[in-house]
Amino acid sequence: KALFRALKTKHDTPKYGLIYHASLIGQAGPKMKGKIARMVATKAALSIRVDALGETESPEIGIENRGKVEARLRMLEGHGGKPSGADRKAAGNAKGQKKHEFVASSSYNTSTDATMTSPSSEKKRKADSDNEDSSKKVKKEKKEKKDKKDKEEKEEKKEDKKEKKEKKEKKDKKDKKEKK
Repeated sequence: KALFRALKTKHDTPKYGLIYHASLIGQAGPKMKGKIARMVATKAALSIRVDALGETESPEIGIENRGKVEARLRMLEGHGGKPSGADRKAAGNAKGQKKHEFVASSSYNTSTDATMTSPSSEKKRKADSDNEDSSKKVKKEKKEKKDKKDKEEKEEKKEDKKEKKEKKEKKDKKDKKEKK
């Protein structure tokens, strides 16, 4: 809510939330907190996916991503802008990036799957008919309550009319006696 309000009014976006408690984001200046927060969030999401779906158990990806975020933070603080193409190439060669090696993936083991037994169609029909019966009963009960309420209201109206009529008759008789 605060983010969209700030964007609509062209003000600075709010800088609070769980991710802003991260030490990397705390090191960044106020103007760069948003950039660093987005970068930390993306690297964390990638690391989580690799951890969950990858076959290796080493924390390499997290350490590499943290190094990239720290390098980006230093670069932003130093230059205050985007690096030129030559700076990026020099930074990439200085790290000595490893060549990615493809490992043959293991085949999928179908015996570890859990299979669900489907209930017979009779049971499904029975459950459906039970639901229909219960919904019909509920509707019928509601209708009966409504009819009963309407009937009571009509009776009350009749009684009120009767009382008014009796009062009017008494008043008329009284008026006639007074005239005599």
